[in-house]
Amino acid sequence: MLQNGDVIDGIYQIVREIGKGGTGVIYLGYHLRLQKQVIIKRVKDNVAGRMNVRAEADILKRLHHTYLPQVYDFLVVGSGIYTVMDYIPGHDLQFYLDNGYQFPESTIRLWMAELCDVLDYLHTQNPRILHSDIKPANIMITPEGHVCLIDFNVSLDGETSKELQGISVNYAAPEQYRYAMDKMYKGSSSVELDGRMDIYSLGAVFYRLMTGYYSDPEKGAPYPITQMDIPYSAGLKAVVAKAIEVLPNRRFSSARRMGEALRNTEKMDPEYRKFSWMQILSGFAGGILAVAGVLLIYTGVGICQQDSWKESYRSLYEATEAGDETRIVTEGTAMLNDFLLKGYMKSHPEEKAEVLHAVGDSYYRQEQYASAAQYYKEALDSDEDESSYLRDYLVASARGGSYVDAQAAAAQYPSARLGDAELRLIEAEGDYARGDYAGAFSGAQEALGTASDRELEADLYGLMADAAAGEEDYERAAEAAVQAAQTDDSAELLRKAGSMAFDAGNEASADTVKRSWYEKSLSYYERLCARDDPSYEDCLNRALALRALGRYGESRSRLQEMRSKYPEDYRVLMWICYDILDEAASEGDYSDVESDLGFVYDSCRHIYDRQGAEDEDMERLIGIVEGLE
Repeated sequence: MLQNGDVIDGIYQIVREIGKGGTGVIYLGYHLRLQKQVIIKRVKDNVAGRMNVRAEADILKRLHHTYLPQVYDFLVVGSGIYTVMDYIPGHDLQFYLDNGYQFPESTIRLWMAELCDVLDYLHTQNPRILHSDIKPANIMITPEGHVCLIDFNVSLDGETSKELQGISVNYAAPEQYRYAMDKMYKGSSSVELDGRMDIYSLGAVFYRLMTGYYSDPEKGAPYPITQMDIPYSAGLKAVVAKAIEVLPNRRFSSARRMGEALRNTEKMDPEYRKFSWMQILSGFAGGILAVAGVLLIYTGVGICQQDSWKESYRSLYEATEAGDETRIVTEGTAMLNDFLLKGYMKSHPEEKAEVLHAVGDSYYRQEQYASAAQYYKEALDSDEDESSYLRDYLVASARGGSYVDAQAAAAQYPSARLGDAELRLIEAEGDYARGDYAGAFSGAQEALGTASDRELEADLYGLMADAAAGEEDYERAAEAAVQAAQTDDSAELLRKAGSMAFDAGNEASADTVKRSWYEKSLSYYERLCARDDPSYEDCLNRALALRALGRYGESRSRLQEMRSKYPEDYRVLMWICYDILDEAASEGDYSDVESDLGFVYDSCRHIYDRQGAEDEDMERLIGIVEGLE
């Protein structure tokens, strides 16, 4: 087992262990010559014995592709075999699935196209390379919003490493699953594997991403994606459906073919050919009838579209006010892809732009800046006169680390004029993305002097708050966040002020200062909870602010109110237990603690254990209660 600080081959230093994969232990390392972070992976001994190390090294080191990590080395050190490759920042797709993220069609298309591109590259190598373990955990999403396909210790080249099989049951192709079972129970297999195995796994990943369901390696998809009511086009669903056909010869013949189909999804739409024939057959006769019926039809459809739009928009507005990011993205993308609403938005582009902007705002709050910029750009293209869309597009691009020439971008949209303060904000956002927090703070502060509207002022104060937090100056961050909330009392800014005031209270050394910040934090969460249908987070944070102020009875009452709405959330019960314990500690009397905890702790522990969650606060509570016993 490697230890932190160990140096391998005089070049690669171990920083720390960061995980264990199906075939080895993974470490974060440092390339001492290149002075950059790398991933160092020790291959498990039972796997290493089945690897042709030199051949694997030659295959992987020669690969150079935008969506692959660069492999630097294959090392044999003592009894250990190690691979060294690029460190890819960001999160894998599994992280987003675990956290309930949903993605718009444009993002799905981008990632699928990039993966088709990289699979085509791998499959056309000589000898060919099959990845054989495509799954969400092996697809990294970079801070710029692109994919990177990782974990190549299970690659097959058809010549040198056929015995090394990685298999993830939820994403393995049926033939790959049969091959693995044959090898496990018979020792050999007559199954032939080719690139269509990876195509199936790719389709299975996006089936999971789009539907929430897993495809079974023996039975195929549990529900036909083409018949599911999900916010994606029929053509895109048809591409995924073809990729996960159980029989290999019914799938795309190559990754390149799948990429081509993705670029021409209208031809994958089952209605496409039907529509084409209908055009031919009904061209003449339909023309006669159309004149007579068009006005009646248009009027009826128009009324239906308008009613449907109002209802959908109202629901999206409620989700925005509640701060429910998953619901915002889901409902917003559903509106944008709804067949009936598309007609309405075509004649009302400004309202379409509002929906695009709302989804962009959600991605921005979730720090998915590439997706945010994409939606802001589409909003701007729908309503080129709205300067705030241009500003937000450039801000998101800058925050995402992309170089932004604001003057050149502004010239493309002459009717969406940007003032000096807005240009300075974009420049300061670039400073923030580069880690120059002092420059970002001073730039935003300077721009305040020429800001032309309250929304812009709020954005500048918000950036100042983020920049100060980046420098760990929590009091200054809270002061700026409070200014932002006073300028614009949107739910988003009230939450930022509440959160940063709470952080400032935690960091303050003087009790009076600490209490003052907690009081401010509570006031913002009280305002949020006074609104219609407050979010879970707002209600919980209000209770935690009361607890921080030592108002345990009030905190417990607020949490009890939450119990009826969230009966299966152990955290509500957990914080009630903490209130009981804290109140006893403040009074110096633990005589009634056991009886007060009673059913509350037992219920909390039961839900926690049943859900299999991992929570440091809960584990600490378990330790405290067991200590009392």
